[in-house]
Amino acid sequence: MRKLSKYILALLIAAGVFTGCDDFLSPSVDQNVPTETAVESVSDLEAVVYGVYDDLNRVELYGRDFYVSGDVMSDNAWSNANSGRFVGQDQFNFTTNSGYALGVWDVFYEAIAGANMAIQSDLESDADVDHFKGQAYALRAFSHFNLLQAFGQQYVDAGDPADGVPYSVEYRTAAEADGDYLLPEREAIANVLANIEDDLETAVDLIDPSRVDVVEMNYWAVRALQTRFYLYTGQDDLVVEIAEDIINNSGSEITSAEDLVADWESGSGPNSLFELAFTNTDRLGTDNISRIYRDTNYGDVEASDDLISSHAADDVRLDLYSSDGDTHRMVSKYSDELGSDNVRVIRFAEVVLNYAEALANGEPGEMTATEALNMLADERYENGSPYTAATVDDVLLERRLELAMEGHRLYDLMRTEQDIVPGDGSSARGETINYGDYRLALPIPENEIRANSAMTQNEGYN
Repeated sequence: MRKLSKYILALLIAAGVFTGCDDFLSPSVDQNVPTETAVESVSDLEAVVYGVYDDLNRVELYGRDFYVSGDVMSDNAWSNANSGRFVGQDQFNFTTNSGYALGVWDVFYEAIAGANMAIQSDLESDADVDHFKGQAYALRAFSHFNLLQAFGQQYVDAGDPADGVPYSVEYRTAAEADGDYLLPEREAIANVLANIEDDLETAVDLIDPSRVDVVEMNYWAVRALQTRFYLYTGQDDLVVEIAEDIINNSGSEITSAEDLVADWESGSGPNSLFELAFTNTDRLGTDNISRIYRDTNYGDVEASDDLISSHAADDVRLDLYSSDGDTHRMVSKYSDELGSDNVRVIRFAEVVLNYAEALANGEPGEMTATEALNMLADERYENGSPYTAATVDDVLLERRLELAMEGHRLYDLMRTEQDIVPGDGSSARGETINYGDYRLALPIPENEIRANSAMTQNEGYN
């Protein structure tokens, strides 16, 4: 299992992968640090790649904020402002100085910088080198995909299709950096998607399928990420092809109804394909996910009445929540208040749901949409699956219930062009965010605009 050591952190700080306040007016896409001696061995390469995972673990991203916001900015959850956290996301109240937008932008690009450092290393190709470089390609694709979801104009009515995000594929030394590198432009959305696809295909070619560790971007995790990507791009034929490979060959399983709560509370099960690891030495303390969901700590984020009432009475997933009157909390997915719970980023259940949705859209496969959906539903209802002729709406409902509080809901609503209706009357938002609203893309941080003359601001924030 991957462990993030003090050596890794020291190496990355020495290499300059982590930025600080001195970079206030330096374009955050460029880390602009010397790399000649950063990667001289497989151990160095491994350390750099693990540093990318460490970036993704940070509180700004999958350590809490980005991960939680995917539900708070939807009809699944809302902020009660108990400690003042997630209020901006709940209300869609963003400015160009938004701390949330700045954190997402900066830290994802820091992760990309580390991935590029690994990819550009001059080590001779062998099984270990290829395996770690493959992970770097996958992490670069994953980070750009998240950036595009957060900042791209694809969900904004007046947005320019040329306004995706910069796709960073180089890591130059200070001596080699020039104006184009220091001042990157936004790439067209279509180009960003093409680059993500290429990086994922390269990762599949390089990663050793026999080396499966759920806290690394292993072969099956990347294949699963491809099904997510192709679902978003509408390539249902590829979703079906890859999902069937995963279902037939990965050895992954849907967690049973009997084991559902225990699987979440005790750690990894056969349903997990990729997790970000937290340990007693690198956990986030009071900034962890558990403390934002549970009422014994900050407790700012509650599940909406609408989410809870969308469950059937015999749905075992209700056991993951605690309810007291109109107050509903997710307690079992993130049960460790000390913050040592791994964050499950890609699960086998998502692959099955991706597969079922592609089939429901009319793509032929080895199963029908109903058969695929019932792989999950048979293990979620005490009285058996309610589905005899599954529709796209059925799949989307199961997706909402199964992946709740895992960061998917906002972007599922967006890719299916749905409005965001507050999940209950408690949300301070108090308004429907219509599909196409400019607030569905975060503002490019003001620091970036001031530092980079080639950077353009998103619609509605000028």
